[in-house]
Amino acid sequence: MSSATASDVVKAIPGGETIHSALYRYGLGVLFAANVFGAGSVYILADAGANFAFSLLWVLPLAFLIDIALHDMSARLAVTDEPLADYIVDTLPIGGSALVVTISLMSALWAVSNYAVAGAALAWLVPGLDNVLVGISLAAGFGIGLVQLKVYDRIEAAIAVMVFAVFGSYGLLLAGLDVPWQSVAAGLQPVLESDIGYLTTVIALLGTTVYWPNFFIQSSIQPTKEWTDLRRYRQDNAVGIATTLLIGSFVMIVSAVTLSGGEMTLTGPGVPLAGILGQGALIVFMVAVFLATISSATGTLFGAGFMIPQSLGRRTVFGDVAFRRTVIGLIVLSASVALPLLAYTGFGPVQLAIVMPAVNGAIGLPVTVFALIGAVNEFSDVEWYENAAFLAAGIVLLLGSATTVQSLYETIVNIL
Repeated sequence: MSSATASDVVKAIPGGETIHSALYRYGLGVLFAANVFGAGSVYILADAGANFAFSLLWVLPLAFLIDIALHDMSARLAVTDEPLADYIVDTLPIGGSALVVTISLMSALWAVSNYAVAGAALAWLVPGLDNVLVGISLAAGFGIGLVQLKVYDRIEAAIAVMVFAVFGSYGLLLAGLDVPWQSVAAGLQPVLESDIGYLTTVIALLGTTVYWPNFFIQSSIQPTKEWTDLRRYRQDNAVGIATTLLIGSFVMIVSAVTLSGGEMTLTGPGVPLAGILGQGALIVFMVAVFLATISSATGTLFGAGFMIPQSLGRRTVFGDVAFRRTVIGLIVLSASVALPLLAYTGFGPVQLAIVMPAVNGAIGLPVTVFALIGAVNEFSDVEWYENAAFLAAGIVLLLGSATTVQSLYETIVNIL
């Protein structure tokens, strides 16, 4: 179906013009939200609620403020059509291309964890399959199929809507739970502890909600969206980020109330749904987990789909040949890495979903943030107070990375 035909179909539906207009205005935010709200976010948020109750809720508003600041920078690059990867390569003529390729490959770690969870979810859902490794291969094939359809932007939006519908039910669950709201409010007060697990979870939450591949995507999206008004990007960003973090807070609060501490399991976050709505809700939850992993894994690699061709000096646009070949190649690589990790190490799918965002948060995120600060000052007129806000966000993330690298390392070593 061509883009024009799809648009006509939407407009033919009662209220379709409104839906079409909303997707045009906020579709990019939906794409970014789908990238953020993958399986990693679900399990990290549930794990945080189960093991630390409400004490880490303060990370979510912090992530919102940081994300707004960083998206504002990448939106300014989009308006001027100056991709962030191009800036890094031009600024570092020696080593710039290698740096872009390296951090783009790091983003594939999200895809590794997503395909691991997708394979486990598929093995759980399909009667008689019962093989996570086969499930990973099938999930990777599904991801490649999405890319080859060349309509993955619409598929991404559709999957995001389904994921929000399922996990939005956590918000409805709050009405039926005895939530200690004073404890929830206390959890919004920032507290840092020296406990290894606590610090690792903090940076994992930031790493999975302040999603740095989205900044590379947004800075390169102008030829596709054709927006030259910064206000459009700001509205779109605010809606996408606020929706994601609101649902994230629902998951964390419900998990804090209904789940006990300990190691997170594949079906663990769906237990509250099953307990209230019946066993069918757990099946819906697992289907949503599968769709979320495919959506997030594919959408995350969109960033690398821009970055790697751009690091080689190629002017690429969303969905061209170089873009698709890069994304498909990284899907194959991600699945190929997930298979031996599960087979020959102590990692399980859920552990990968929790650790991989922390790795990206500790390394890829600070690099991206300071590159954004340099690029936005190069191509835009930035007020001193805006730079102060940008630098504050960068320093917070850099300090978070510095304080958690050791704890992250020890966590990985213990798992291995």
